[in-house]
Amino acid sequence: MRQPRLDPAAAQVIEHLAQTMNVGPDSDPEQLRKDFAATTAWLREPATPTTNVGSEDRTIDGPETSVPVRLYTPASGSTQDIIVYIHGGGWVVGGLDTADAIARVICSVVDAAVVSVDYRLAPDHPFPAARSDCATAIRWAAGHHPRWLGVAGDSAGGNLAAVMANEFSDLIDAQLLLYPALDPRQDTASYRTFAEGYRLTSAAMNYYWRSYATPEQYRNPTVAPVFHDEMSTSPAAVIATAHFDPLHDEGQAYAARLVEAGVPTVYLPSATLPHGWADLTDRVPAAARALCSAASALAELRDRAVREPEDARRTRDVPAQRS
Repeated sequence: MRQPRLDPAAAQVIEHLAQTMNVGPDSDPEQLRKDFAATTAWLREPATPTTNVGSEDRTIDGPETSVPVRLYTPASGSTQDIIVYIHGGGWVVGGLDTADAIARVICSVVDAAVVSVDYRLAPDHPFPAARSDCATAIRWAAGHHPRWLGVAGDSAGGNLAAVMANEFSDLIDAQLLLYPALDPRQDTASYRTFAEGYRLTSAAMNYYWRSYATPEQYRNPTVAPVFHDEMSTSPAAVIATAHFDPLHDEGQAYAARLVEAGVPTVYLPSATLPHGWADLTDRVPAAARALCSAASALAELRDRAVREPEDARRTRDVPAQRS
């Protein structure tokens, strides 16, 4: 059987970035954030901006704190469908600017408004701070009574998107998870096979998990969606993984569990790409195609949902707050 080979353009990027973002047990979060911002800026040069998408920065009120968000509007001007987008970065790094290009592509391809969430970061604000901020964004979006509501995220953002999808399954119609971090046990074959050399390392994931939550919290399904046991109530899903990624196996297994539970699920494995490929779209054509394919699959789930009879759709009685 022919083994997958890393995309040559992605390999060049990994080689160039080999000395950046070296995450270890003693890493300084502030330095990591600076390094991640610099890395993202390099990856986006020369950038191909999605110019047909408008954006506006706002702040929404939550039960604990105000949450900064960036609102994106597609060229059509339509806001009848909304996607809450949650950025990656191991719960420790990233923000509205580093996620900007991904959010714009999703907005344009799906033709839906996007709410990108600038949630509080660990270890300064460990669990449940990020979850609370994302829940604030979900309630805010649902409070605008969209025709269809989706949630999306990459890596750690995929974790939070899955948590939101499970927790607010009565409000959310579909979820898009890009190479999500779902299982803190870190004991899969892909964790061993791709432990280092492909941008995200197993050591980095260990640091990120320990920065975000305590080991005693790991079996909480709002920390680790792998422990959610009511999969049949989860919204329709698009799950995209990367082959050269410690997180590959847990994403694949989560998709299989959704399918087994009868949840409409599209699984999109990227056989030639590393973790974080949605950040590589300006330098790796295969990554750009993968992101467009994932967003298109989400759009197809939306189109299928809105064709259903109105009495078969979920009601949207938005709770004021969930602890």
